[in-house]
Amino acid sequence: MKISAPSISGLKTIEKVSVKEQTLEQLKNYILSGVVPLGERLPSERALADALGVGRYSVREALKVLEAVGLVESRIGEGAFLTNNTGASFGRILGLSLAAWGGAIIELLDARMMIEVEAARAAAERATPRQLELIKAELDAMRANMHRDRDYLKADMNFHRRIGEASHNAIIGQFVGNLIDLLEEVLKETRSDSLPAQAEGGGTHQAIYNAIARGDADAAGDLMRDHIQFSSEVWQTVITLTAEPKPESARSNDQ
Repeated sequence: MKISAPSISGLKTIEKVSVKEQTLEQLKNYILSGVVPLGERLPSERALADALGVGRYSVREALKVLEAVGLVESRIGEGAFLTNNTGASFGRILGLSLAAWGGAIIELLDARMMIEVEAARAAAERATPRQLELIKAELDAMRANMHRDRDYLKADMNFHRRIGEASHNAIIGQFVGNLIDLLEEVLKETRSDSLPAQAEGGGTHQAIYNAIARGDADAAGDLMRDHIQFSSEVWQTVITLTAEPKPESARSNDQ
């Protein structure tokens, strides 16, 4: 007699969540719980790492993401502080129209990962002195507009366009330009083009430029990958914040 196998339809695939993602999620909830008053310093990286049972690197990278969305401010030599306008920042994040566009942003970043990593590698091998000057000009414009979100974003987007052009491949340059154009349109549509996102992960704009300028294709590609991965983590955080009900502590902080 043939014995049929039991059904496994009720089981769900176990999602693989990295230590870094879990660290980010716990720190985000800790900040929004209201345990730390606005403007006050968070526990040290070491203390947070010990409490979470993770390495300081995971805590440091998670704090960079939270800084990029305007919830945390890093002060050299002092540590990480909750921003005084955390309630307002959270309210602005919740006001973004990401219900229909969140997935599009993540897909655009995924597409950029596929194309811009190789564009950066090619730029390191092929960029002319004039193209290096143009890339650096956008880098300088970002530095000059650190507190003017839309101007910073414009220079940021142009930085990536210039790298696409410096690949000396017309098709790659066009693809990069089209992806950046689409991303700008989505950011305007969701009213998130003024979201403070100047904090950077390991693949900073400066480091990418330096690698391209010295002709190091491997480093340029790796740094671009790190940079876009960090951007993706920032947007994943913003999207999860917009998907969750506003906590009681954040509501009281707005008043």
